[in-house]
This record gives sequence, structure tokens and C-alpha cells, in this order.
Amino acid sequence: MEEKARQIISDAKHTFSTEHGQKFLEHLKRFCRADIRQSCFDEVNERKTAYNLGANSVYRYIVMLIESKVNDDDEIITEPDHE
Repeated sequence: MEEKARQIISDAKHTFSTEHGQKFLEHLKRFCRADIRQSCFDEVNERKTAYNLGANSVYRYIVMLIESKVNDDDEIITEPDHE
């Protein structure tokens, strides 16, 4: 795996592992419309829908980094564990 990718994962995990990071991640969840009770769809304005989807993808990317793992073959695993 590229060292830069490993560093980005490490930085994301470190940043959001603190109490302040967790609080900010909760704020991002609401702001990026990632809460299960929120919809990205705006029935009046398709540009607003596109904006909301873009913001939502930023939150999902951060969570994907935080939850990712590196296996023995140095590959990034982004699928959730189902143990």
C-alpha cells in the first residue's frame, strides 16, 4: 500500500479518536445529512440535492477511513467486520 494512503488512514483515526474529534464527527454527521432521519433529497431544487449528496459523501469518506483496517498483505479493508 502506498505510504501516503497509510498516513491518511492513520491521521483520520488519530484525529477522530479524541473526545473533541468524536464531538466534531457528530456535528459533521448532522451537517452532512448522514443521520438516518435526514434525507439528502430536496424536492424543489436538484442543485441542493447534489450539494447535500456531496456533503454526505465527505462524511462517509471520513467514516470509511476511521473504520478501515490494513490486512497482512498490506491491503486496505473497508468492509465492516461481521463477526
